[in-house]
Amino acid sequence: MEESNHKMETLIQSRVENLFASRQLECAEAVFSVLNRGFRGGLPDDLAVRLASGFPEGLAGNGCLCGALAGAVMALGLYLGRNGPGLGRGRPVKSAVEALMQTFRSVYPSNCCRVLTKEFAFGSRAHQKHCARISGETARIAAHILLEARPELRHRADRAYLVRRDSNSAAGLKIMAGTWRRTGS
Repeated sequence: MEESNHKMETLIQSRVENLFASRQLECAEAVFSVLNRGFRGGLPDDLAVRLASGFPEGLAGNGCLCGALAGAVMALGLYLGRNGPGLGRGRPVKSAVEALMQTFRSVYPSNCCRVLTKEFAFGSRAHQKHCARISGETARIAAHILLEARPELRHRADRAYLVRRDSNSAAGLKIMAGTWRRTGS
């Protein structure tokens, strides 16, 4: 079972990196939408992207919280968050976010976008590659936490979606044609 979880985590990571690197989605959007669709969270693709769209570039370009981290927290809330009032009912998601933060900070020096990207010219190829890697790794960490808490997610995963890879040219054509929302890539 552990090997299958690792394989699933790697698929999540690769799909996020592909969507970010091909410039179809930004960090928070890629992490949240892949975890939503990959584990069949129930949100339509366009809604998942809209919900996460204010988080990239450190909260709408302010450089604060890493967008990938924000997208991962949203995904943990989607699957583990409380669904109504009541003290203590939010414990599973709070524990999961704490684990995410601890693991993230053991890998990266900060959870602040401007600190994580200070060595790169914004929008450069090196910046894109760096943020794609952070986004993919953060999604993998979140997937690991989710699969530990809810093992059934592995069985309901949308594997056909997770294994899909778009080339930069195919992604560019898709973006130009405006088909992303209609096809749910």
